[in-house]
Amino acid sequence: MKKIVLLFLTLICLISCQNSHDQTFVGTDISSVPIDTTFRLKDFNGQIRTLEDFKGKVVVIFFGFTHCPDICPTTLTDLKKTMTLLKDKASDVQVIFITLDPARDTEDVLKKFIPTFNSSFLGLTGSESDINKVISQFKIFYQKVNDGSKSGYTIDHSAGLYVLDKKGSIKLHTSHGQKPEDLASDLAKLI
Repeated sequence: MKKIVLLFLTLICLISCQNSHDQTFVGTDISSVPIDTTFRLKDFNGQIRTLEDFKGKVVVIFFGFTHCPDICPTTLTDLKKTMTLLKDKASDVQVIFITLDPARDTEDVLKKFIPTFNSSFLGLTGSESDINKVISQFKIFYQKVNDGSKSGYTIDHSAGLYVLDKKGSIKLHTSHGQKPEDLASDLAKLI
């Protein structure tokens, strides 16, 4: 009988230890989804960037375009607020904006637009084929839509964020509109 009780107590201890290491997130844990997160794109300073450049940091990737009238600037503003909430931990996070519109989002355009939200944010661009490859890897929906404006089009696109852990592994997907407080909480757990 003592052996059964001892075995039972040991089992309870093991289960409780396992549960104490589990983290819960507001964003959706997609770590088991096979997503190729590699890329080789140019930042707004003309430097070739890969995911390897950001090892040791939590990386937040957002796909958008600078001519976006609402979702993209709203998301970047929310990311700015998130970084403020993280305080000194913000230096352990790299926000990367990957353009869906390389024809208009040149290095110069990205350099003027992205840092207005936060000086640490990076904007990445590349050839249309480079961008299409990354879009495909991350399973991003996007479609040019004729809007009758001077530029002739806007872009409908998925608007979530991808979060990679410090090792560069995909961890979370957050939906558009997630509160900065919730995102900051998720990022702090990964830091």
